[in-house]
Amino acid sequence: MTATRLDWTDTEAGRVAVVTLDLPGKSANLLSSAMLDEIAQRLDEVDAADNVAGLVITSAKPGVFIAGADLTEFAAGLDRPAEDILATCERGQTLLGRLASCNYVTVAAIDGVCVGGGLELAVWCDRRVVTDSPKTQLGFPEVKLGLMPGWGGTARTPRMIGLANAVELVTGGESVGGRDAFRLGLADDVVDAKLDVGSGKWEKLSGIPLPTSYFPLLAAAVRLIEAEQLSDAWRADREKRSSAIALSETELMFLGATAAAVIQQQTKGHYPAPVAALEVMLEASQMDFDGALTAEREAFAPLFGSPINRALLNVFFLTDRAKKSGQSAEGSRQKEASPRRPELETQSGEEVAIAGVIGAGIMGQGIAAANLKRGVRVLMSDNRPAALAAGIEGVIREASYDKATKGVSADLAIARAAHISGVNGSAGLAESNVVIEAVVENADVKRKLFAEIERTLSDSAILASNTSTIPITTLAEGLKRPENFAGLHFFNPVRKMPLVEVIRGAKTADKTVERLVAYSRKLGKTPVVVNDGPGFLVNRLLMPYMNEAALLVSEGVSIKAIDRAAKEFGMPMGPLELHDVVGLDTCLHAGEVLHAALGDRIEPAAIVGKLVEADRLGQKNGKGFYDWTPGKGGKPPKGTPSGEVLRIGDCGLRNEADGNSQSEIQNPQSLIDRLLFPMLLEATRALEEGIVDDARDVDLALILGVGFPPHRGGLFFWADSVGAAKLVERLEPLQPLGKRFSPTQLLLEKAKESGKFYG
Repeated sequence: MTATRLDWTDTEAGRVAVVTLDLPGKSANLLSSAMLDEIAQRLDEVDAADNVAGLVITSAKPGVFIAGADLTEFAAGLDRPAEDILATCERGQTLLGRLASCNYVTVAAIDGVCVGGGLELAVWCDRRVVTDSPKTQLGFPEVKLGLMPGWGGTARTPRMIGLANAVELVTGGESVGGRDAFRLGLADDVVDAKLDVGSGKWEKLSGIPLPTSYFPLLAAAVRLIEAEQLSDAWRADREKRSSAIALSETELMFLGATAAAVIQQQTKGHYPAPVAALEVMLEASQMDFDGALTAEREAFAPLFGSPINRALLNVFFLTDRAKKSGQSAEGSRQKEASPRRPELETQSGEEVAIAGVIGAGIMGQGIAAANLKRGVRVLMSDNRPAALAAGIEGVIREASYDKATKGVSADLAIARAAHISGVNGSAGLAESNVVIEAVVENADVKRKLFAEIERTLSDSAILASNTSTIPITTLAEGLKRPENFAGLHFFNPVRKMPLVEVIRGAKTADKTVERLVAYSRKLGKTPVVVNDGPGFLVNRLLMPYMNEAALLVSEGVSIKAIDRAAKEFGMPMGPLELHDVVGLDTCLHAGEVLHAALGDRIEPAAIVGKLVEADRLGQKNGKGFYDWTPGKGGKPPKGTPSGEVLRIGDCGLRNEADGNSQSEIQNPQSLIDRLLFPMLLEATRALEEGIVDDARDVDLALILGVGFPPHRGGLFFWADSVGAAKLVERLEPLQPLGKRFSPTQLLLEKAKESGKFYG
């Protein structure tokens, strides 16, 4: 592999070496062992040359400097002993440390993504030049993988941008853009990404495909080297950065307490890496530089290969798999081949330029806004003129929201308003490449609507339903082109939820699925392809979990204990709070649909119906399992477990505040088993029935669709970590409660073979 190229240019200060990173066959540069070996070789060549004034390290990848370390190598080495991990850290620190000890100025010229090990390489350089491109992002995302920087990032960065700024950057795991990096002191110069500069002194590079930002970056980097050689400031900075950071004990204690509180609030104590990074940075700030590097290595080693590191790596690979071409598109297949229409084959690659959205409610607005944000023209329809007008206004408002100002951008609103139109009736949707229905959950209403719309659409247009409960095959009945019809289930709120279920009906053509997968990705969503079935995938697995929580309340377990157990496991909210957020009337309807389809695997929780009869619908009217009070200052509403629920549900439980209530007796692990086992067993049935073909699709869908805790790695990843045999053992005392706790054949096979769902 030749992943680097060394070129030279002459300047008034002396010769400048340019090392260009360009990993063959990849869209991004990754710091693999082989890449590090090449960088070491290039440094040897530069060190051996005469009259070297400086070194510039840059990239030939458009929009990418270095996208971090090679995580496939990380995953392959998870079981290595601690001494090997320490040695790997030391090797990286030593190699990259050469950039701060050579007898010439080193500059990282950055355009695009520069994260993880890539940013560690950059901070070891004397200076950094960045472009102002939106793609330029600098950050340390290691904590999102259960790790922390291990090649000098925690030692070098605080001495460059200050301890408080470095703590926020490293423990938060978020990236900053080029201009923000300059303001932090993380970058020393910012270059206009669109600046047109000819090759100038680099004529010999002409003819080599390079990003347009390449030459402006080189020019800025060389100017910086010339200036540094005149001022000698780089030598003074090297000396300064080798010492401890001047902070008083009081300042350290205050920073530590403040940062620890923020970390606890963000992680709920489930992620140890940010805490480890904070502790080592505080401690090492008062050490000399060598001591800081040693402390970093010793803190990194226990995190590598830990259960949380493994789980978060799994989530990374799940997401990466979903992004790659063909994975999701080739998802589940019906057992019988779908009918083909030859005339559609040549049109399967047609990109969606115009999307029709039927229904101007919350979901319709969210779907329409997602299209506008990605440059897709929208035709919106609703049979209520007032609702249509209000819906279009809501779409423009959402699509024009500016995160920087935390308000609507007038310029964006004007630009995006030009790309959405309200239309009357199905004829107004005729231009659409895809039409998405988001109206009331009534099969007869939907089928009538589809029949009207289909007549106006071209033969290649796709018709899709956002239904969350009604089988796609049922909705396709009566259509002339059922092969062009599928489910496209977005999750609420659309702007926040990355998952889209692409649901294949019995007659849906493969090309239709492939086009919807491509369309979902264009909208910035992550598609998971599933076969038709009750509740599809996410709702089919979520409802047993939520239903079990309601049954537990009926048995006398406190609302607080149930939701606390779920949140301690890592769920973003408890299942009873989730009932209130979704709406108890909606949950009641979904439960009835799934009970009709799955039988006694969904035992109806009568308490939900009783609460709906009592007009306790959840957050929408301020009372459900919780009593809700409006939040102040834009904060979300605050809920208190309602004693009224106990009376309505005849739960046999005294007041929540009663210290002798059953909630104090319940074992949190027992509650977790009650909540998760119905979900897990239904997931194994979904695999057995071919709703999806791979456990990884289930795990990704639940992480993105319901917030299954990433630090658990996914439902099946968690099951593998417990072990199938242990799961069967823990199910045994629960089996008298009903079929929903009976081990499935797939689980029994895994237990017998000591097998794993992740083969």
